[in-house]
Amino acid sequence: MHLHWLVSVGGVTRMINGDGDAVSFHMFSDWLPTVYGKFPSRNVALENVDIQYSDKHGLATYTEIQITGDTINKRKSSAVFLIVEDRALWLHLIEEWV
Repeated sequence: MHLHWLVSVGGVTRMINGDGDAVSFHMFSDWLPTVYGKFPSRNVALENVDIQYSDKHGLATYTEIQITGDTINKRKSSAVFLIVEDRALWLHLIEEWV
């Protein structure tokens, strides 16, 4: 399956971040450019990636590791996507600090 682009679904898309706060796709989209390039030494890796999908939806679970200098942050995450034509539409993301 080739996914051309990731977009939100009709304004109902959201995430629950590691602090337990609900963040909409639009809030996330507005925030992301403000931190682009802010941490040039940060390395991000994914571990334990597991993806399950059907014709209509997908579920990805993974552990994200961010390393910035001596600081290491880890989050366990799960993301639900709706599959429409050749696109994965982000529906929901939940992150939990490890």
